[in-house]
Amino acid sequence: MSRSPLAYPLTRTTDGEAGGIADLQTDVMRFMAILAICLVAIFALVQSIPADPVVEAVPEPIVEPEIVVAAQPEPAPQRKPATLAEPPPPAPAVQTGFTLQFENDLALTRLVARNEIGLYAIGEDESLRMNVNRGRFSFWPASTPNAFHEMDASTVPDDVATALQRTNGNPVTAIKWGVTLPASMQQQLDNLLQTGDSGAIYIAADGRLRLEN
Repeated sequence: MSRSPLAYPLTRTTDGEAGGIADLQTDVMRFMAILAICLVAIFALVQSIPADPVVEAVPEPIVEPEIVVAAQPEPAPQRKPATLAEPPPPAPAVQTGFTLQFENDLALTRLVARNEIGLYAIGEDESLRMNVNRGRFSFWPASTPNAFHEMDASTVPDDVATALQRTNGNPVTAIKWGVTLPASMQQQLDNLLQTGDSGAIYIAADGRLRLEN
C-alpha cells in the first residue's frame, strides 16, 4: 500500500500542535472580548447623542409699541401784581422872561434908605411903603404906585418881611412886593431887556444893573 506524501491522518496530533492551537484560541477570545468592549462603548456613545439635536431658539426681542407722550406745557409763572410806581415829579418849567432882584440885602436897604428906589407891600385893600431909619425897618401907608416891578417874595430879606408883619400883622404871603425905579435905573433896565429874551437882572448897591443869563 502506497501513501501520498501530502496525506496526513487528521486525528493525530502532537503536544506541540495542541499548544499552538490553544494559544490561537486564546488570542481570538481576547480579540473578541476587546472588540465587544469597543462595540459596547461605541453603542453607548451613539445612544447618548440625540438623533435630532434640538437647537435652542434665541428668543426674539419683544418690540414694545412706540408711545409718544406729549409733554405737558409748563404752567406760566405767576406774576406778582405790578406795583404802581409813583409818577416822577414834573420837570421844572423852563423859566422864560426876566427876573429883577437885588444883588444882596445890603443893596436893597441902602437904596431904600437913600430913597433911590421904593419898596412896596401891596395888599388887596392898602399898600405900605418901606422906610429905613438908622437901620430900622418900618412900613407906612402909601398910595399904590401906577407902575412897579413885582419882586419875587423868596428874594425879600427876612428882616424886611419881619418888619412888615410887625407893622401890619398880616401874613407875608397875602401881599405882593413891588419896586419902583428912578428914571436912570429904568433906562438901564429897558436897555437890558432889549438884549435878549430871558435872564436875571441884578440891582447893585450903587444903582447899576447887570444881566446874567
